[in-house]
Amino acid sequence: MFLNHVKVTNFLKVILPSIVVCFFLSFSTKISPQPLGGICRDKVLSNISNILNHLEDSKSLILKSNASPFPRKDIKLKYEESRKYYKEIEFFVEYYSTLECKLFINGPLVPKVDIEVSDEAIDLHGFQVLEENLYDESKTNLSVLIEEYDLLIKHFKNLKEYYETIQIEENKLIEAMQLHIIRIMSLTLNGYDCTINKQAISETYFSLNGIKDILNKILNQTSEEKQKKAINNTNRLIEKAQRKVKKCSNSDIFDRLSLITDHLNPIYQSILLYKKTLAISSSDLFYAVNLNEPYFFKENSINKQFFSVYKTDTMGNGQQAALGKLLFYDPILSGNNKRACASCHQADKAFTDGKALALTFDSTHDLSRNSPTLLNAVYQKLFFHDGRVINLESQADEVFNNAFEMQSNANDIVAKLKQSEEYRVLFKMAYKGRADSSITFYAVIKSIAEFIKQLDSRNSRFDQYLLGNKNILTKQEKNGFNLFAGKALCASCHFFPLFNGTVPPFYNDNEFEVLGVPETELSKKIDQDIGREKISRSQTQRYAFKTPTVRNIQLTAPYMHNGSFKTLDSVLTFYNRGGGVGIGIKITNQTLPFDSLGLNKKELADLKKFLLCLIDTSTIPKVPNKLPLFYDLNLNKRKIGGEY
Repeated sequence: MFLNHVKVTNFLKVILPSIVVCFFLSFSTKISPQPLGGICRDKVLSNISNILNHLEDSKSLILKSNASPFPRKDIKLKYEESRKYYKEIEFFVEYYSTLECKLFINGPLVPKVDIEVSDEAIDLHGFQVLEENLYDESKTNLSVLIEEYDLLIKHFKNLKEYYETIQIEENKLIEAMQLHIIRIMSLTLNGYDCTINKQAISETYFSLNGIKDILNKILNQTSEEKQKKAINNTNRLIEKAQRKVKKCSNSDIFDRLSLITDHLNPIYQSILLYKKTLAISSSDLFYAVNLNEPYFFKENSINKQFFSVYKTDTMGNGQQAALGKLLFYDPILSGNNKRACASCHQADKAFTDGKALALTFDSTHDLSRNSPTLLNAVYQKLFFHDGRVINLESQADEVFNNAFEMQSNANDIVAKLKQSEEYRVLFKMAYKGRADSSITFYAVIKSIAEFIKQLDSRNSRFDQYLLGNKNILTKQEKNGFNLFAGKALCASCHFFPLFNGTVPPFYNDNEFEVLGVPETELSKKIDQDIGREKISRSQTQRYAFKTPTVRNIQLTAPYMHNGSFKTLDSVLTFYNRGGGVGIGIKITNQTLPFDSLGLNKKELADLKKFLLCLIDTSTIPKVPNKLPLFYDLNLNKRKIGGEY
């Protein structure tokens, strides 16, 4: 996790300038005459100045420490002060400088290979590297600290110059506030960016404080009664949340669930109400989150089309999904007309197959990986355990062409489908007025993708609790969520409310983790599948696999990419012991904490109870009663869902 200075320097000189230019084309470089923009600019610039002062003071203390004991306590205090100032403007910086934050200021301690930037590994930088060095004495490295302080100072100076001229539009600023409340719910509270010092709850106070400070300054200038009322209500809710946060004495057991439902979501709703009083239109940016929905965790609060190949292509999607359902269960798409998509993704098993490893096409051997659930699969940016394709359509394409899975190809699939009058009619109806109405391979894979998008499982008992049914969860289940998001650190990888590894609030990338998964449950030898490294070609991602959803986890056993754990209890025990390293596997790049999580039997039981309340099979469609007929009578003998 240490700094590669040459790589960073080259990256900054060659790649980053072009990224920054491209990313900010939508923003003017003229100073905004709008009062709201000016108010925010003053706050941001002032806080950056304070951040720089603390960073530079810390660097000076480190340089002086060569001749004296390392002043860890003093430097940690300055680190925490700089974090306070940063958290107050995080809503702004994360919105206007997203890539800069992720790569160089406040990214998690997980190795990155960011397809937006480069196919090479990007070393970890920013506050989290400082935190690791300052709070874990075994990781303290003075040369790394100095280089990291230099790099962080440089980036904040660049940001300060940039923010002095950037146009700050009202609608985007309010949207940045909304997105930040989501960030607090999904990332800040679970310690995503402070896993070592465990100051997530105290930092939540300052994250809210930044928004409140801006709104108070606006309040002093506006004469509109509706706006004043909305601002006062928002600030009252923020102060109420801050009082709850202030009472926290132990981050591990803090009641995050009530903070989300009773405080943060009302703040989210109040900011939306304030936005409406401004009588301004939404920005022209297309977010993953539906910012006009007052509940972040309702089914329609996240835009499925954001994850599609064509975000605005919605014509005929319902008919295409109905066609896709038939294709999903039809073995006609395989090379031998005996295997269907449903062979490995069975509805009664949450669209998994219940096996450790799926069967090969000839059914004589096992494939190398476990079949993942398709429920909520739409909410991802990368697919397969190693993230080798970027959309559902490409995923289907690869499976069809894989000799060990479906052993087919586009030409054969299209040629066979054209032999069915029923299929020709169905394609013509689903793709009316398009070339695909004559049956094309793209129409085949798009139809299957549209069907999978409908496999939305977000109406569990936990979801119903979030929407107001406060009697539906037991005390143990609620405590289980708080453990999940707190002491157990689960939510720092499985993000609320989707509980997968797609990172909110922008949902632009997936997390990959190195857990040290063994070959078998009782083995102390790591599974030899190198995972993400095969795609990224980066040794930092050796044995890394995409973080899956834990929704419907009771139905998706066995677990891990290789199906090595048969029960949920064994998975929880593995995590609690510290992953692969905790059971004696020698691995240097594990991203799971090496030390035991320290969960006792009751805590493990409560955590499991929470996971089990994430089950929702209410939207699973029924298996088709029949498949389209073909002129070839032998083809009409094929089995719905495949033979194996």
